Amino acid sequence: MSEGVCTEGRLDDELAAALEPKLQDALNHPTRRDLLRVLHRSGRPCGVTAMLGKLPPLKRGEIDYHLKVLRDGGAVFVDGTLAAPGGREWLYRSALMEDAKVRLTLRATEREDRKRREGAKGSSGLLTMFRVPRPDRTIRLGTRGRKTDREG
Repeated sequence: MSEGVCTEGRLDDELAAALEPKLQDALNHPTRRDLLRVLHRSGRPCGVTAMLGKLPPLKRGEIDYHLKVLRDGGAVFVDGTLAAPGGREWLYRSALMEDAKVRLTLRATEREDRKRREGAKGSSGLLTMFRVPRPDRTIRLGTRGRKTDREG
């Protein structure tokens, strides 16, 4: 276990206890902390497209999901829109730029989060497949025109 972060990427108990309960969930994931760092460093509203360029292994849907969690936790808010090829893109701004506890949390977890993200670059991005046990019996579909076991 490293300082500030458990091996699974979650906040350690001491850091989590220092935050308001609604912020604990928002900041208890390395991707959400990375998104907040991007917003803090930019100092201006950013869209998902800009964030994709700064956090390469992530996909648009992943960023959208984590921004929703941050928005629900009060950590970010929508601050305008930007014209985009598919219509309009929301621009997000951090609501926590001045919060000293949040800045401390982001600093304390940055090194470990960066290592996790860089480790993810080498992964295929495919879901892990699990072996499903074989069924006890096989049901054949489309038996029209063929004899089935029951007819035989």
